[in-house]
Amino acid sequence: RKSAALSPRMGPAVFEDDQFFAAPAALTGVSAVHGASLAPRSAVGKIDARMEEVHSIAISGSGDVLAVGGQSTTVKVFDAETGEGVFSLTGCLKAVNHVEISTDNTMLLAASSDHTARIWKLDTGRHWKSLTGHIGSVMVAKFNHDASRVFTYSQDRTIKVWDTQRGLCIKTLFTVSSCHDFTLLDSSGSRLVTAHVDNAVRVWDTVTGKRLREATLHKEQVMSVWASRAGTRVLTNSYDGTLKLVDADTLEVVTVMSAPGYRPSRNWARASLSPDERYAMAGSIDGRLFVWDISSGDLVRTLDIHKSAVCDALWHPTGLRVYSAEKSRYILILH
Repeated sequence: RKSAALSPRMGPAVFEDDQFFAAPAALTGVSAVHGASLAPRSAVGKIDARMEEVHSIAISGSGDVLAVGGQSTTVKVFDAETGEGVFSLTGCLKAVNHVEISTDNTMLLAASSDHTARIWKLDTGRHWKSLTGHIGSVMVAKFNHDASRVFTYSQDRTIKVWDTQRGLCIKTLFTVSSCHDFTLLDSSGSRLVTAHVDNAVRVWDTVTGKRLREATLHKEQVMSVWASRAGTRVLTNSYDGTLKLVDADTLEVVTVMSAPGYRPSRNWARASLSPDERYAMAGSIDGRLFVWDISSGDLVRTLDIHKSAVCDALWHPTGLRVYSAEKSRYILILH
């Protein structure tokens, strides 16, 4: 059972399973502008996603909305400040594998195991578009910067490019081998990088459909890729227990990061960069969260805070807060 109380300094306090967490006070007067990011030190809040398993989280560019997708057929949308539920978005027929919020904060995109990606309007919570055409589970779905295009990857080993307004597929790329993730390298989405189970990363031209270059950077599967804002560097995360910062043009390794005991989950394990691109962060299968300095590759902090594997961890756009999701239901808010 859940009850709420009011704390003058920390905002609404939430009691879950006899443990106390206080939702952090709002970032009053702080706009969602990239500044100096903080390496998190401790958990100050907890959001109950109320689903059997969490797969993916996304935070809006404004920093006020948190979306959660997982084993449930609904996407849960929360107020990122208070942790209160805003919407439960329905329409998916099977599990949700990935969630994304458009840059202008107006739309939410979800990739589902029912072979479909769906778009909802965030002002109303109403379903707007279904993108159908894949013949396998859709594992990742992303908007380009102005949300005029959607990019999806499916277990059918294709990436599809969609005209968002019309809901039509305008290009299909065949990815050679199965992927875990992809990331866009520019605002239009004309180039993207894929993370593969054959230990490689590949760069693609989404206009021509051609593979531009590839490199085998890891000893085991590449679980995730994350592009810097300028699209000049890519952070990779591998099941071999290493993260690598890579030059996007040459695919040469710039920095290698690792830590004793770090091992990502095999299915969902996304590493991320801080808004100021000073830190890299990733969660381990044993519930620990790791933060590295991307310039030196040094481990900055290890937090033993989760009870199950960490599937996703993201900074708030201001860099002053972190949201870390464990597969078994909960998202922790960290300062």
